[in-house]
Amino acid sequence: MLNLSTLQTYLTQLLSPTDTIHTALLLTPEGAIVSFACSSSQMMCLQRSKDEIWILAGLSAEVWAETRSEEGVEKGMGMAESEVSWSSRKLLGRIVVVPVDDASPELQDEREPLLLLAVNGGAEADWKTMCAKAKKLGAYLAPSVNKHRGAIEASPLNQTPAKSRTRSTTTSPGGVLR
Repeated sequence: MLNLSTLQTYLTQLLSPTDTIHTALLLTPEGAIVSFACSSSQMMCLQRSKDEIWILAGLSAEVWAETRSEEGVEKGMGMAESEVSWSSRKLLGRIVVVPVDDASPELQDEREPLLLLAVNGGAEADWKTMCAKAKKLGAYLAPSVNKHRGAIEASPLNQTPAKSRTRSTTTSPGGVLR
């Protein structure tokens, strides 16, 4: 079973001042946060507020939904470079999002992962390092997460339409007129 304090430890191990990786999140494809870790040693990340973490989670879910199926070297992961100002600070930088799933790439194209792992670093963070660290932890966590897939998907709380659960009319930007 997954333990939140253990997850926190794993996420903290991804953080590195030398790689300028300062935040790691475990979240659902909808953007709900399961656990996160933030390095307080980075000048950019001096005790991020919960609002900043929620912004990163929402953006990470959106990055996953929009870029995961793009062709190229990093197919099956989401990547983006972003800058958002918050309370006179510049946030975000580079974001890498990977599925926590141990299925074959073909099967991953057919189903949503149960969880996503997002790694956030500064603008100077190395993409290859971020991808490698995220993939390694995602692959390590995948068997523990996926052994509960049947029970989670069968749960009445998880009855969603066949389309992607990432976007809905309530979470999409812009108003909905009825």
